[in-house]
Parts: sequence; structure tokens; C-alpha cells
Amino acid sequence: MRFNKYFWPLLESFGSWEEVWQSAHIPSGLCIPQDWWAEFQVKKKLLDPHRVLEGYRTKGINVVLRNDPLFPACLLQVMNIPCILYCCGDISLLSQKSLAIVGARKATAYGLQQARTIARRIAQEGLAIVSGLARGIDAAAHEGALAADGATVAVLGSGLNRPYPRETLPLFKRICEDGLVISEYPPDTSPLRTNFPIRNRIISGLSLGVCVVEAQAKSGSLITCDLALEQGKDVFAVPGPVTSPNSIGTLRLIQSGAKLVIYPEDILEELGIAVKDSLFKNLEDKTKRISEKEKQVLNALSWEPLHMDKLLLKGVEFRKGLYETLLRLECHGLIKQLPGKYYVRV
Repeated sequence: MRFNKYFWPLLESFGSWEEVWQSAHIPSGLCIPQDWWAEFQVKKKLLDPHRVLEGYRTKGINVVLRNDPLFPACLLQVMNIPCILYCCGDISLLSQKSLAIVGARKATAYGLQQARTIARRIAQEGLAIVSGLARGIDAAAHEGALAADGATVAVLGSGLNRPYPRETLPLFKRICEDGLVISEYPPDTSPLRTNFPIRNRIISGLSLGVCVVEAQAKSGSLITCDLALEQGKDVFAVPGPVTSPNSIGTLRLIQSGAKLVIYPEDILEELGIAVKDSLFKNLEDKTKRISEKEKQVLNALSWEPLHMDKLLLKGVEFRKGLYETLLRLECHGLIKQLPGKYYVRV
């Protein structure tokens, strides 16, 4: 990470990275520690840069330096600008307008559903969804974007050869094919705990704003929000039940001035993104076409899974034709049945 600080002074002094690599001495006037320079001299003797780059290309990894035209201009505004990005996938996404969606790793079904819904809707409007590929909300956000055939960018806290956590490896591979995965760490870097808070500045830096879906009182997602505010970005928060530990962080954000999100359109409106009316009215149109009985059952459901037994306890009239009503609502795309006879709104 110290190299980020020395990137421009070295390049401006030597004129090219070839000259930096070949030099054994620090030019006078450069404030670069002797111990760092000595370590650099030792390491470069062990490497053939051309062979290293060829190995990256073989694995589908591209390298974008800070002075490369492809380097995203928005990252030049963050503290501790990364000097290099290792990329796998569609590099053009580095310059696409985007929204970051982050949140709890141990997410509830409600949180996962909200993350997917918001990501899918935002992606439909042409914004890329940026997140950290962590389990829980991050993974759900990436999945939501992909479900809309939209763009998504995953920012790792490890090298591209060491994606973490392992349970998101299938998602990592899919994003490499249909989106973009990036890291400022060399490809074989292990997923060290200290790397993850550091990479959060890239997640917020790439984005127009950060949306938090579920966060406990002490959460890494709140670090991303602090960085976003320092960068002059908007912060959005999805409220949750006050009784849930996963809601404390988001509710505190709202108390502190974060923009409350009820619908994805709240984010789009705040960002000044023109909404496609046909998509916005889609849900409203669906609910207009259903019967009173179907509306009654739909209103009894939420984005938190509800077991069939709870629905059956609502009375004799409610039970009449319940299975058929649930099936029709599912056909309309308004609800979804989960394993174990649980139902949720979509």
C-alpha cells in the first residue's frame, strides 16, 4: 500500500516504468525511504515483468495502472489512490455509472430480498451494481444485477487467484464472465482481515452513492458509508424492524441524515436518473389485475418468509381456496414459494 504514495513521484522522476525498473538508485529530491527502495531492489531481481504479465493474460487478468486511460477518473478523487487495478472481465465497466450496495454478511431473508430487488431495479436503469462479493447482502446485490442482465462490479479484499469467501466462487466466476472483478492486490494475495476495510474506499469511490441494506451497530458497511461521505457521495439506507440487530446500523444512518429507501425509485430520483415508466408501473399494473381475495392474501405476506400454517390460522374465510390463490399470485410474479411451504413477496 505504501507504493500508492510513491507512484507519481517515481513516474514523474524517471519518465517511465521501464526506467524505474532498471534504476538502482533513488534520484535526489525524492522522499522515498531507503528501506523501501532496498526491498524493491531485492524483489525485482526475482521477477521477470514480461513473464509475469504474460501469466496474467493467460488467466484472463488485465492490469490497469493509475496513469492508464482506462483507469477510472472517479478513483483519482479518493484518499490513497490505488496505483494498480487487477481486472477480470469487462474493463469498460470501470467507467460506467454505478451504485454500491453493501450490508450484513449474516443477512435475513428480508435483507437478501431487498438487496436483490434494489440491485435488479437499479441495473434495469443502466447503472452498474458495485459490491464486495462477501456472503449475504453483497452476494445478493450482485445476483440481483445479473438477474436483470445488468452490469455488476465486485471489488475483492484478496487477489483474483484467491477469491473469498469460497462459497461465492460460482458467483465470482459468473461475474468474471458477465461483469467485472477487480482488486488492487496482486493475484496471489491471501484474504487478510486488514485488506477488506481498505478496499472499501474503492467500492464507494467507483459509485455515485452507497446503499446499505442491513448493518449491525458495528459493521464494515458503515466504514464504506463514512468513506462515501468523505468523497461527497450520497448514502442511502433501507429500514428494517427495530427489533432486529441487523437494523440498528441502517436506522442509525437514517437518524444521521442518510436517505431512507422504501423503493428503488427513491435512489434513482435522488441520483437524478430518469425512470422508465413502464418498469415503474409494472408492479402497480399487476396488482390492479388481481382479485380482492388475491389482494387479501398478498397483503398478509411480506418480504420476510411466512409459513403456510400462519396463513391457515387467519380464519375459515381466509382458508377457502388459499392454495389456488397462492398459485395465482405466484403466476402473476407477485409472490414466491420457498422450500418448506414458506411464502414471500417479490
